[in-house]
Amino acid sequence: MITTDYIPFVVSLEEKHATQLDIVGGKGANLAILFQRGFNVPNAFIITTNAFYYVLNNEQTKNALLMIDKVDVDNIKELENVSNTIKQTICNINLENDIIDLIINHYNKLCEKIGNINIHVAVRSSATAEDLPDNSFAGQQDTYLHVTRNNLIDKIKECWASLFTARAISYRKKSNIDHKIVKLAVVIQEMISSDVSGVAFTANPITGLRNEVVIDSTYGLGEALVSGLVTPDHYEIIIDKYENAQIRVKNIGEKSIHIIGKSDGGTETLTTVDNNKKIEALSDQYIIQLAKLAKQVEKSYNYQPQDLEWSFTNQKLYILQARPITTLFPIPKYAYGQSGLRCMVSFGTIQGFLQPITPLGQSTLRTILCSILRTVGVNRSTSIEDDISSNPLRHHIIKSASNRLWVDITGVLTSPAVRFFGLSIIDTGMGKIVDYIIRSKLFPVKSIFSSLRTYLFLLFFFIPLFLKSIRNLIFPRYAKRLFMNGLEKYHEFVDQGFNDQNNKNFTNCVNHFQNILLALPPTIGKYAVPSIVSSVTSLRILGKLAKNPVDALALTRAVESNPTTEMNLMLWKLTVLIKNNETTLKLFENETTYNLANMYKNKSFDKDIQYKMDEFFDNYGCRGIGEIDIGCKRWSDEPQIVIEQIKNYLKIHNP
Repeated sequence: MITTDYIPFVVSLEEKHATQLDIVGGKGANLAILFQRGFNVPNAFIITTNAFYYVLNNEQTKNALLMIDKVDVDNIKELENVSNTIKQTICNINLENDIIDLIINHYNKLCEKIGNINIHVAVRSSATAEDLPDNSFAGQQDTYLHVTRNNLIDKIKECWASLFTARAISYRKKSNIDHKIVKLAVVIQEMISSDVSGVAFTANPITGLRNEVVIDSTYGLGEALVSGLVTPDHYEIIIDKYENAQIRVKNIGEKSIHIIGKSDGGTETLTTVDNNKKIEALSDQYIIQLAKLAKQVEKSYNYQPQDLEWSFTNQKLYILQARPITTLFPIPKYAYGQSGLRCMVSFGTIQGFLQPITPLGQSTLRTILCSILRTVGVNRSTSIEDDISSNPLRHHIIKSASNRLWVDITGVLTSPAVRFFGLSIIDTGMGKIVDYIIRSKLFPVKSIFSSLRTYLFLLFFFIPLFLKSIRNLIFPRYAKRLFMNGLEKYHEFVDQGFNDQNNKNFTNCVNHFQNILLALPPTIGKYAVPSIVSSVTSLRILGKLAKNPVDALALTRAVESNPTTEMNLMLWKLTVLIKNNETTLKLFENETTYNLANMYKNKSFDKDIQYKMDEFFDNYGCRGIGEIDIGCKRWSDEPQIVIEQIKNYLKIHNP
């Protein structure tokens, strides 16, 4: 039987099945894609995962594979024994004659294309879970070079068996990848007798720069380089948007050894003569040509950065394989109408919040921040529909990448106002970085007339803000009364929308939530911002008057209506109440935090304690770790953090 479910056991690179990941694995699919897109890749055929499944689908192999479920991957000896048993079982399989004939027939066709009856081939593994954007399994399965007709079938079985090396089994188990769903194809590829070979990254894997190509090259086969046996020549090439390439870094490696193929099959390692150690393995001309070729490959993958293996022989460059670079941190995409160099800052870094932000948190923060910008006349061409859209091309200023938010400040850097007003008021460290970027002149400053309308908007916004801030500084109690009145009106608007009979269904509630977010920026601009400006001004005046600025900061903690101080005092009063209740005190001393949290949720504490705990969570249960992300759980959802803090307070005997 040669096929199962109409999927062939062997395919050539030009066939449609050759680009399907589940049939030919990651390496095979990438090789076929490159071949079908016209790139210079060596001739090859692929033994599909269907053949792997068919051959291994017997009782003996199945029983051996069952050991994987029980193995302790941290027990090295046990892991090695299981791996060796499985590999030996696979290598001892007797293939059916028609399967062997099918493989040899494709090998003969390869020989006919090249004009040699006994060509050397590379036998490369191609697993369905390797060379993918989210996982890197590179190097976990075996590759055999300069294989001949005589040992081709044995090497194919060894390649299948390499899916179950101790390293591969451990990696899959720790990554929660079921071995039953991972299959292996085998690529049989014409062996290129390389004069020079190496690797190329279409983005700098160290700095993350997408406009740099990094190339390592050495004499002979690339095996010496990828195995870390030689110090290769190293190049970093800058390629601009016009595809002009320039070598920025060139380091000539020692290349002390090189590996070549033997005429009767297999490889041998030779010592490089001293003169060649100091000479570039590949000339600058071909390095530039290779860098441009690498970028063409990247472009064919929709500009996803690629890790390439390449070979050079007879004045010709070959691409041996391509896989996505999985170590680069994703960067936000350009919005519609954006191009060229952009400068973005991490919103989470400014906030000291480095965890991923939930989709709800991202959408909420983007809506609020963009609404504030539109209020002051910035980014007026966008709308709330753009803010809440899942399409990143509609996000012009507040962007997302890898569940982090980024602020595109390119418009700030090109504005004439940046000469007079830095960004140090937002973050001192960021201000210094931005000042450096401005001095580098990477972003040409626009004419003041190009942003005149925006400046007028800002002027009409900041004049009232300035006057209100002075008023708040002179009449702080009156300012507080105005602020509390404004806050109360906003809360009434929030509650009224959810209590309204028309807003009982989910869609209307979501619409009201959007209205809440839209009403927030004007409220902040009218009441909160003047209060913040006057508070910051007061703190700076106190800092000038105090001998030590830290004393001025400490004084603010005792100011009336400081929410953090009031919260800590309320929690301390609750702690004192627990201290004076012997039964509850013993519970806090003996029970786990998890059990205490369940007792609170089940209202199992004494009446007075339960009432005070409810009061605390009613006031401050909306807070939590990473509370700026509205999608994160709050203290009211997970009271363990508050209970743990109470336990710590109970240890204090002399506050």
